[in-house]
Amino acid sequence: MNASQLAAEAAARGDKAGETYWLHVEKTVDQAPPLSPEQVAKLRVLVGADAEPRTAAA
Repeated sequence: MNASQLAAEAAARGDKAGETYWLHVEKTVDQAPPLSPEQVAKLRVLVGADAEPRTAAA
């Protein structure tokens, strides 16, 4: 789900503050420069590590 979808959902609920927030997030992200290859690699490692199932400690 992206920021514009979340803004639309907030608008549908009548949540103007939520809609404004998500539209601001979308605008900020759109203004960000593209990620470098090194940043992409680091994010893949972090997302991959977060996607691994966690087991409860014994």
